[in-house]
Amino acid sequence: MRRLALACAWVLVSAAACSDDETTTGGTGAEGAGASGQGAGAAGGAGGSGGSAPLVDASFAVERYDLAFDFTTLSSRSELSGTVAAPGGNCVSIPSELAASAARFDDAPIDATGITHDGTNVRACGPNLTPGAHTVGADVTLVEQNFHNLDVGLSTIMDDGDNPFTYLLSWVGGCDHFGPCDDDPSRVVNFTFEITHPEGTVALCPGTLIPGDTLTRCELTGTRAPTYSAYAAMTNPAWVRTPFVTAAGVDVVFYEIPSGQIAASLDPAAITSFLEWATDLLGPLPYGPELRIAGGPTAWLGFEHPANIVLYESIGSLDTSYADTAMHVFMHEVIHQWAGDRMTIATAQDFAWKEAMAEYLSFVFEDENRPAEEAASSLEYWDDVSLQAAYHVRPLDDPPPAVHEFYGDVYGPGPMLLFVQLEPLIGRDAVLQGIAAFLQGEGAKSIDELRVALETASGEDLSVYFDTWVMGVGAPTYPTFTVETAPDGNGNVIVTVSQVPSQDGPFPCAVEVDVVGATATTTAIADFGLAPTMSQVQVTVPFAEAVVSTAIDPRHKVVDAPMNVTLSERPPRKVWIF
Repeated sequence: MRRLALACAWVLVSAAACSDDETTTGGTGAEGAGASGQGAGAAGGAGGSGGSAPLVDASFAVERYDLAFDFTTLSSRSELSGTVAAPGGNCVSIPSELAASAARFDDAPIDATGITHDGTNVRACGPNLTPGAHTVGADVTLVEQNFHNLDVGLSTIMDDGDNPFTYLLSWVGGCDHFGPCDDDPSRVVNFTFEITHPEGTVALCPGTLIPGDTLTRCELTGTRAPTYSAYAAMTNPAWVRTPFVTAAGVDVVFYEIPSGQIAASLDPAAITSFLEWATDLLGPLPYGPELRIAGGPTAWLGFEHPANIVLYESIGSLDTSYADTAMHVFMHEVIHQWAGDRMTIATAQDFAWKEAMAEYLSFVFEDENRPAEEAASSLEYWDDVSLQAAYHVRPLDDPPPAVHEFYGDVYGPGPMLLFVQLEPLIGRDAVLQGIAAFLQGEGAKSIDELRVALETASGEDLSVYFDTWVMGVGAPTYPTFTVETAPDGNGNVIVTVSQVPSQDGPFPCAVEVDVVGATATTTAIADFGLAPTMSQVQVTVPFAEAVVSTAIDPRHKVVDAPMNVTLSERPPRKVWIF
């Protein structure tokens, strides 16, 4: 559990540095708080009226956010509930990009001179906070701004029907864009939201929705969630609520403008089948009996707010690398309810596992239940965009890259390297069992913990595989394969598959090779194993006619670099983000 106890700063007087004997100039005990010695000191404190008390930063772990957003005045009032660790203190410092106009300890206002902002953190000093449960509150003025050319931040954009879509979205490490918030991505907490909005405007937020004419409330007080997805709110005056289907214990409800086409592009029977499949694997959906799907003019194709998914409003007609974009993205965001929301990432550098898991499980459903071209198109796209990644799936760079610098690199290599390539080596059943075990409960986990879960499910040692394919510094390298064939004179063909020598050694993998004759085709599988020592594998397969051609990895199940191609000179392919 992360504790918020950051560097001290002079609060009541200006100074260039601080020390253990930093003091207030007014009382902070039962008789008063602040410079004048007047006001509430119900929490107890050090010093009395007119005395002085040292300023001591308390270690404060946030466990719940009660957030009130007024979108008519662009203001926010937040109450953070949590635990102060021993020995306590009379100051709390919390990440915030915005200055606070007011602050509170346990609902008692703090004198304005006890509130400072250094551009990164809000620090409030007032009555003493003894070890135990407390609340810290703050008021800020929200700022409309976006970050990283994404939906991150607070923005109002006109939708396809010329209606204003207002969106507040934090993303990984970004909840402090909107006031005091612990931006550690591993923290899972509870939330309540109150959104003040114009009459007739529809407001949505994560958790259980309680709509109102001008005040909408949401409660996320059962299963906890991370700030990257749960610290969010959105409004649109033209949304129409449309029930879609009831399946797997949830009511799926769409919020679209009258001309919206997301629901129309999806098949209720297919959605039912997927939800039943997913809950059979992962358990009940974790955030209540209603799953809302809202359409908006977003940069992402979708976003996984708990119980409140947002999809790009024109996704039903969007031409992407996926055979059925709307269905694929819907499945992806639903999987995030478990993978990313209930169980989240341990660090920003572990970002890939949640996206890879959402992609892979969508692919498995496509492969087992949907038209063949859907799974095939997913594999082809992932295989191709993997070659343009600038970072490893789990970057080990020092200093580590910010998530906005590498997040686009995970959508192809993530599902391929973490799951698809393991199928022929440990079996799909073991991969699925490992994922299901990894996602049990709520909390935060790393890619290394995913490796352990897959090892437990398969009984195999995957350390060499992960060290070779997944972990690394800088841009990844991938193997290049060559193939030779020769008849053995007994109605068979000997297929020799070689990896071009690499400084990383032979890559653990199993590579399919299609052997094509004039009238027949067969497939040889060159299994290098999980800890290969040789860069060449020979496979003998029945094949009675002359070989006309061969195709290496024709179904895109291994990421490999083509021969005689400089990847840096290859035209980049669009990466779809969601």
